[in-house]
Amino acid sequence: MNNYTKPRNDGSIAFGVIILGIGIVLLFRKFGLYIPDWVLTWPMILIAVGTYTLISQQFKSFFGSVVLFIGVYFLLKREFDLDLGLDQFIWPVGLIALGIYLITYKKREYKVIDEARKNWETSRKKKSEAAAAAAEGTSEAVLVEGETDSQGDTAKAAEKDFVRATGTAFLDRINERVIFSGVNRKLMTKDFQGGKATVIFGGLDLDLTQVDFNGVVSLNLEVGFSGVKLIVPPHWDVRTEMSNLAAGLEDKRMFREGGVDTNKVLILKGTLLFSGLEIKSF
Repeated sequence: MNNYTKPRNDGSIAFGVIILGIGIVLLFRKFGLYIPDWVLTWPMILIAVGTYTLISQQFKSFFGSVVLFIGVYFLLKREFDLDLGLDQFIWPVGLIALGIYLITYKKREYKVIDEARKNWETSRKKKSEAAAAAAEGTSEAVLVEGETDSQGDTAKAAEKDFVRATGTAFLDRINERVIFSGVNRKLMTKDFQGGKATVIFGGLDLDLTQVDFNGVVSLNLEVGFSGVKLIVPPHWDVRTEMSNLAAGLEDKRMFREGGVDTNKVLILKGTLLFSGLEIKSF
């Protein structure tokens, strides 16, 4: 429990500061003070959102970088006549980059699955050879059995990083990327280590009811224009350090009489942008 730190920011306060700033700018303009017109344009909103997301995520947010780039580009073009001739390339290049990103991510996932299957087949073959040698009573059986145990452990470790077609995942750590799609994922592990999920223009249902761990773990969620449903055991101590901008976070858990287990602390970090996060339990 000593690893837990207080939230560093509050999304509702940040959103209030943004609204307050807009009000002050409008008031200054009413008093005749000079305020550039571009301050209240839609590209500036993107710049503010991107900058805020990057700062809150310690400049490690891909989503924040993209939003900031789009805002800066259109602001320079619209207000300062700086036309770089990128309009005709933005959407094609953006779609190509998105496609490459999704393909490479899936290839890495398939590679892990393929390695798990190969290790399992190798382990099964070695066990068969060891059983045959043991039946003959040779000394070689002892050596083969030792090698089999080692490779069997490797196979078991590889099989943990496995996602079934049904959505059930045998993973200790989450690494989900959901873009323009919907994903239902049910995690199965007794050594949960947290992880990260990026959801943009999509939906993610994450079921952690079959997960167990001890101590404090962090789950980083970067959600933009999407919806996320998180299902957790009722006795977990779920704490939030999320920044939210025009977003909603609902805790609909059913708490049991025994209260929460302070040895199982899940800290939610990240950003909610024009999105919703629902936490439930059964």
